[in-house]
Amino acid sequence: MFVEWSNDLETGVPFVDADHKVLINLLNQVDDCINQNEETSILGSVLDALVEYTNYHFLREETMMELSRYGGLDEHRELHSLLSRQVRKIYDEYQVTPWKVNILDLRDFLKKWLVEHIMKDDFDFRDTCRDNLEAVQQAGNLGFLNDGSSFDSWEHIRIMLVDDNPNFRRLVRTILRAVGIRHIQSVENPQEGLSRLAERPADVVLCDWVMDDMNGTEFAHTVHEMKLPTQVVLLTGYSTDKLKERSSELWIRDYIEKPVKARDLLETISRVVTSIAPANESTVQAPGLIEPRV
Repeated sequence: MFVEWSNDLETGVPFVDADHKVLINLLNQVDDCINQNEETSILGSVLDALVEYTNYHFLREETMMELSRYGGLDEHRELHSLLSRQVRKIYDEYQVTPWKVNILDLRDFLKKWLVEHIMKDDFDFRDTCRDNLEAVQQAGNLGFLNDGSSFDSWEHIRIMLVDDNPNFRRLVRTILRAVGIRHIQSVENPQEGLSRLAERPADVVLCDWVMDDMNGTEFAHTVHEMKLPTQVVLLTGYSTDKLKERSSELWIRDYIEKPVKARDLLETISRVVTSIAPANESTVQAPGLIEPRV
């Protein structure tokens, strides 16, 4: 493991420590993708999740510090802004010209800023903030989509992921668990997915379009014929417009383009689950959507 969580990194603020664990998990996934010479779209998806979750985490920290009247808020906010710009710059460069980015330097930089920021800068506010239970609760309840709702709204949503890339499956599970989704089935091929769905249906299936033996469109058609209470969202490395032209069947609910953006993934799930909730009482309605901010 590239970076291992330890008690030395704990601030004593539950949501802050939980966020830091997510960020370290994503950093370790960056390292795994590099070591395995993973394809650009997968590493790009991990980097996007790291960027977006970093911004979300900084927002929650700053909200807690402001509510706690922490004296070092302005300096800490400026540091957050600097780190956000640096990480975003790396991500943007990788998206445009991945062959020009030294991915080992990228990985080492991410480790340095994350671990040093936790152990040096975040420890400065813990004595002021961690015992302010109201501030911690309000900041911890900020949702990733920034709509003011709690992640608890997601906990009963049932998701299946069908994709033959283990690093991509791990990334999606990390994102889903970070927002409180606990009912996650993850399989590497369509046939296994269909077998599991017959025993334990999901509300939403995220299915890769290009797979051996059965593509995503065929999978969605089979799910439709099985009359399951399940909506299929296709994942594709092609443009979604192109995929819609080739696969416009009504049993496909939505499309997500790879590299996957964490915000797009969660907004799509929220949109799909909200639309089917009245017909499926076992599903807890997901939070309402907002205009993309990050």
